[in-house]
Amino acid sequence: MSHVRIDVLQRAARRGGYAIPHLLGGTTELVVGQLRAAEQLRSPLAFGFAPEVLPMIPLEIALPVTVSAAEHAAVPVATQLEHTADFEMIVRAIRLGVSSVMFDGSQLPYEENVAGTAEVVRVANAFGVAVEAELGAVGGSAVRTQAPVEALLTEPEAVVDFVARTGVHSLAVSFGNAHGTYATLPELDYDRVREICSLVDIPIVMHGGSGLTAEQYRHSIEAGISDIHCYTAIAVRAWDDVGNRISALDDTPPYHEIVGHTVDFFCENALRIIEILGSRRTC
Repeated sequence: MSHVRIDVLQRAARRGGYAIPHLLGGTTELVVGQLRAAEQLRSPLAFGFAPEVLPMIPLEIALPVTVSAAEHAAVPVATQLEHTADFEMIVRAIRLGVSSVMFDGSQLPYEENVAGTAEVVRVANAFGVAVEAELGAVGGSAVRTQAPVEALLTEPEAVVDFVARTGVHSLAVSFGNAHGTYATLPELDYDRVREICSLVDIPIVMHGGSGLTAEQYRHSIEAGISDIHCYTAIAVRAWDDVGNRISALDDTPPYHEIVGHTVDFFCENALRIIEILGSRRTC
């Protein structure tokens, strides 16, 4: 079956020395274009749906579109509800068929993050769904209207306690990475990632992974990152790119042609990301 748990893909990536391209889903343009790239290059793929990024699309529409694509894919695909501490929303996502949910308690006091994550793990385990959490806080924001979150680096010692008490299946960490567009190249603490990976046996995830150099991606993977989220640095180029495609052909195209250009844009960018993350021809 092509629709799989995300931790299965992450563990295979860690063993294989590459990272899972974790891309935004939820719309047909995103899903069709990026899945086309994954199938073309025989790469596993993770689709995440972030409610704060696409609040105009109801969960009951976004997730069935994404899950259906995963179920019919020619490559292994995981689906995930991302970045929420809303327990009711997580339960809705599980009922809608995602293979992974992310309980993001990074803005909560430590003990509340532990308790919330553990409760989500308890429920998700009953349905065979993987759970990702976040410890520390990945700074920045992928949403222009939202105030940036202040970064808090993940403490390796705390990871051991957190994983033991929650049973979480994978963990997003903060090591200099940030959501959104980087004003300057970040200074990533690869040694912090190495230490975390030496202390726990669960996949370690990088959010805020778009817009880096090829060397930074390579060093992150070598340090132990097995899943890299990419969106903002791609999305901010979509308007100019699609506009250029349209103006080269027709200044007043019908809407379905705009959709086609958008699919092509996200496909081409996904092809590039897959090559950079080293996941080509791994499935």
